[in-house]
Parts: sequence; structure tokens; C-alpha cells
Amino acid sequence: MNTSTKISYGFGALGKDFSLAVVNTFLFFYLTEVATIAPATLGIIFLVARIWDMIDDPLWGYIFTKFYARYGTYKPWILLGNILNCVLMVACFSTHYFDGTTQVIYLAVVYICWGIAYTMCDAPFWALIPNITLDRKERENLLPYPRIAASLGYYLASILGIYAVHLLGNGSEGLGYLLFALLGGLLAILSALVTCKWTEQNYHLASTVDFKFADAFTVITKNQQFLVLIVVALCFLVGAGISDSVKLYLFKYALGGEEHFSTLNLASAFTAFLTLISFNYLLKLTSRRWLFTLALISSFLAAIVLAIGSLGYLPTLLAILLAGILSGFTTAVYWLLIMIMVADTIDYGTVTLNLRSEAIYYSINTLLGKCAGAISGFVLGLTLGMLNYDPNTIPNSTTINGMIILFASGSVLCLLSALVYWYAYKLNGPKLDEIKAKLLEHHKEI
Repeated sequence: MNTSTKISYGFGALGKDFSLAVVNTFLFFYLTEVATIAPATLGIIFLVARIWDMIDDPLWGYIFTKFYARYGTYKPWILLGNILNCVLMVACFSTHYFDGTTQVIYLAVVYICWGIAYTMCDAPFWALIPNITLDRKERENLLPYPRIAASLGYYLASILGIYAVHLLGNGSEGLGYLLFALLGGLLAILSALVTCKWTEQNYHLASTVDFKFADAFTVITKNQQFLVLIVVALCFLVGAGISDSVKLYLFKYALGGEEHFSTLNLASAFTAFLTLISFNYLLKLTSRRWLFTLALISSFLAAIVLAIGSLGYLPTLLAILLAGILSGFTTAVYWLLIMIMVADTIDYGTVTLNLRSEAIYYSINTLLGKCAGAISGFVLGLTLGMLNYDPNTIPNSTTINGMIILFASGSVLCLLSALVYWYAYKLNGPKLDEIKAKLLEHHKEI
């Protein structure tokens, strides 16, 4: 694997995850604070969108698998998906130009379409991993590149977002959010172009002829280790997503202002980059199993520390810095290892089921992330409604304390994900080496 492949593949994650951060971090906040849509209404829209994705994403995975073009199975989708992602992001952040029933219908349509576009750019991007290399060590050397770029993109959007909105809007928050979304979308297109141009694919193991639609459900439901990863990922992403969805509200009303949100993300980014750079060294000191488990637990600890700070039992700056460090470690390790482990379960499914479709597996992985966002948005909308939250007035202590409780309670699911992973996931050490040996033997035969 040459260096240009590592760099070009890594760069593809920069814009894609920058744009994802714009949606995940700011969309719900923008819709309540600028477009002034009721939180409960938003919760329902987000949930309906993800119910649709449960049907739509596996279907797209099947389409990706059956498609083949001159530039490969996945690259055309990466480019097309990022172009549509840009257009629909801007559409989502144009919701404030509408009102009443028209506004709600408009948002529901463009948000559901954005979910489809993100699947089109995200699932094929990660599905390239097994096509680039089958070797475990090479994957561990490759994945830090897209994860460093993805973290850089995500943190840049999170850190600069509030300032960029004020600067670009020049007094108009709605315009500021719209232009910020446009910048994120254009960066995603540029990143996709680099990946499609210079990333080399060395293996083509997906069946584009014999793979049937029914096989899409077989590879999901019969691959036991992938099912374990689904449970682990869903518990973690929902738990972390609930906490993350409350964060901006927590900073605005309990931690001294939205500007401190950037301090948290700076601490998190610094720790994430250090972790990613030293990832292979950390693996030598410990193992994947211990490192991943520690990352899941750290997410819980980060939320608890910030909740304690919000209640006034820790100095605000200290709580923010500690939470940032812990969450940065979690972000770096979780997203790097989960992508490697999904690739490993693809190999496991190839050996045990004699069926292979990278796109199906990674489309489900993308679906889990979107489902977690929808569930957390639904829970946040429902909770804010129950707490009688009104964006036009300063919330009382009962509402603020309710936000803090919701923030802390979501992280308990991260502990549950650690337990499931520790006791149920088996593709480590000798077992994984055995799977890789069988797969390489199969590849030589064909």
C-alpha cells in the first residue's frame, strides 16, 4: 500500500465528517433557536426519518454491491453522495425561510433526503477498506489516516461553528448557518474528488454477479460477530448521542455560555490527535480489546464529569477540560477501531457464510449512526417538551436540572456497550488471525 493511497483515502474523511458535524452538532439547535420549531415536532421528524432509513439503507447497500463502473464499485457513489449531501445540507439550514405547516413538511422532506445522501457518500467510503488491503497490520496502519482527517474535520466544524455563524451571518443567524453548511458541503465534495482520484484498490472481493437481494439480509442476520457489533455500536451511539444533543443547551444555560463549547472541543481535539498519532504504540502496550473497552468507559466518565461541573460541584473550566480529554480519547479510539472491526466481521462473514458485501455492512454501520442521532433527537425533543422549554425565555432551575439529568443518564448506555463488547465479541488475537489466513487462501484460489 503506497503513501498516496493512505493520504488520499484519509483526506476523503475530512470534508465528509466536517459536513456531518455541521448537521449533528448544530441542526437541532438551529431548528429550535432560529427556525423556532417545537422540540417535540423535531423529535418526531428525526425519528420518522430513521424509520425510513431502516428500509432504505440496506437497499442502498445492495445497490452499491451490484453496481460496477470503470472507476470501481464504490468511488462513483462517494462523489455523487457528497454532491447531494452538500445540496441537501444547505436545504436543511434554509428551513427558517418557511413557516407554519409548510415549514414542517419542507424540513421533513429535505432531512429525509439528506439521510439518503449521507448513506450514499459514507457507506461506500468505508467499504473501500477491505478492497484496499486484507492484512490486519496494514489496516491498523491505514485507518489512522481517515480517522485523523475525520477528527480534524469534525472538530474544526464543532470548534469554529459558533464563531463562523456569527461572522458569515453578519447579524443574521439564519444566513450564517446556511453559509456555514454550504462551506461544509463544498469541502466534502473536494475531499471526495481527492479520494476517487488517488486511492488504489488492490482487492475486489465483493460479488457483483451472484449476490442476491435476499443475501443482504443473510449477511446481516447470520453473521454473529457483526450482530454483536451492532448492539455495541447502537448502545454507545445512542448513549453518547443523547449526551451530545444536550451539550449546547448545557453550555448556554449551565456552563457560562456557548463560547465555552469551543474550549471543550479544543481539549477533545488535542487529545484525539495525540491518541491517533500514538495509536500503534498504544496497541503494543495493550490490546484492541482493552483499548476499545477503556474508550467506551471514558465516554461515560466524560459525561459524569461535565454533569458535576454543571451542578457547580467542580470548577467549570476544570470540568470542561477533563470532559474534553476523556471524550477526545473515546472519539479517536472508538471510530478507528469500530471501522477496523466492521472490516474484520466482513472477512468473518466471507469465511463462515461464503457471502461478501462490504457495502451492506457499512451501510448498516452508517444507519446505526443516523438511528442514534434520531433517537437522541427524539428523546431530547420529548424531554424539552416535558420540561416546558421555551427558546424565547431563560429556563428556570427545574428545566436546567432536567437537562443535566438527561445529559448524564444517556452515558449509562456507554457502560452497557462496554459490557456487551467485553463478553460477546470474539474476533481478537488467534481467532482473527485464523480468519485472515482462510480469507487469503480463498483469495489466492480465485
